[in-house]
Amino acid sequence: MQRSNLLSSPVRPLILKIALPSMLAMVASALGALLDTLLLGQNGTQLSAAVSVSFSLLSLIQTLGFTLGMGAGSFVSRCIGTGDRPAAYTAASTAFFLALGISGALCAAGFFLANPLVQLLGASQDVLSPAAAYARHVLASGPLLCASLVLSSLLRAQGQTLPNMIAFVSGAALGIPLQLFLVPRLGVHGAGAAMLAREGATLLILAVFLLRQKRLVRPRLRAISLRLGVFRDIMQSGLPTLLRQGLMSVSSVLLMRASSALGDAALAGMGLSVRVLSLVSAAVIGFGQGFQPVCGAAFGSGQTDRIRESYSFCMRCVVIALGVMGTALFVLCGPLLTLFSPEENVLHIAQSALRAQSVVLFAQGAVIMMNMLTQAMGLTVRASIVATSRQGFVFIPLVLLLPRLFGLAGLILCQSVSDLVSLALCLLVTRGVIRDCACARGGCSDARKASR
Repeated sequence: MQRSNLLSSPVRPLILKIALPSMLAMVASALGALLDTLLLGQNGTQLSAAVSVSFSLLSLIQTLGFTLGMGAGSFVSRCIGTGDRPAAYTAASTAFFLALGISGALCAAGFFLANPLVQLLGASQDVLSPAAAYARHVLASGPLLCASLVLSSLLRAQGQTLPNMIAFVSGAALGIPLQLFLVPRLGVHGAGAAMLAREGATLLILAVFLLRQKRLVRPRLRAISLRLGVFRDIMQSGLPTLLRQGLMSVSSVLLMRASSALGDAALAGMGLSVRVLSLVSAAVIGFGQGFQPVCGAAFGSGQTDRIRESYSFCMRCVVIALGVMGTALFVLCGPLLTLFSPEENVLHIAQSALRAQSVVLFAQGAVIMMNMLTQAMGLTVRASIVATSRQGFVFIPLVLLLPRLFGLAGLILCQSVSDLVSLALCLLVTRGVIRDCACARGGCSDARKASR
């Protein structure tokens, strides 16, 4: 029934059915970090800047979970198209336990090196102490977050996004009251305790659901494999995510360091704008995650027309929605930002950055959808180029150059210029990709041949 739904149900209602819970889950996850910014930012520029520094660290941790989760999830959805469940179990199990082990080791090491770590991420001496304290809490919750990201990707790959919504919304429902109660009393330590509770609850709900649904592909200890072919299967689709998330982390670090060089107000303001826009990105990614299992299963079974129909529908939805949202954000960002900081300098910088990005918000969404398409089809090279364009070889040179030439104005314009250049490049890379792969049939083995 699960395979039949992905391969034969009407495309538009199927994508919306999968995407809407996924969008709510992604937004609920991003909301906790934004609330930390809101509550701590009310206590001054230094605490707001400290949270902004740790956003880069959170992005680095998410890179591991997203890479292994998206890689295994895309492979599982293609295997559903071919009916190869043993291969799907192996990839799912290996990815989950690998994410848990690697994240645990890295976060344990980082916990004891928090001070030099946040300095590397851009913390000035004025914000070093609160930034290190907040970073330790982020690191403590890192393995829970990575494991949750892998499990949620495996569920989405099988068209099961309602459990994701329940898990992430429940985690937020637990974490937000704790934040409201603890942060005014304990500061960054209260935020850390709420974060740990939120991530723990999310992982527990996802694990319980998978353990109870025996018909679903889920991690099993006995299915772990250390064979090179298994890693290749996972990284075929995981590599673009690794490049995208990894470069996003690097670009976030460079952005925070460039902001820190212009003062704590710039660091807090740019960090605030990034946090607000992360809600928009989370919603777009959640919508794209409704598209990916449909596209992956259709590619695995050779249904080219179904891929084309689903991609066209999703691209139109994203571009139109972000055009409307960008207009609203441009008009309303002033009153919105006053909730987050009492400092006028911080608000001015954050407002300028948000308005600069709001006019090109549609470009960001279009690039994300192009990445989702190529990644779901297992086109590793093309997906990697698309994934690395926006936050990689376009943004990084800009963030290194523009602030040096134009100061604060150059810093504010970096992301907007990067979005437009990336859109043009990605249109060239993905043009005709569905037509080029029309002859590809089968998923798990033939998809590798299509990775060109």
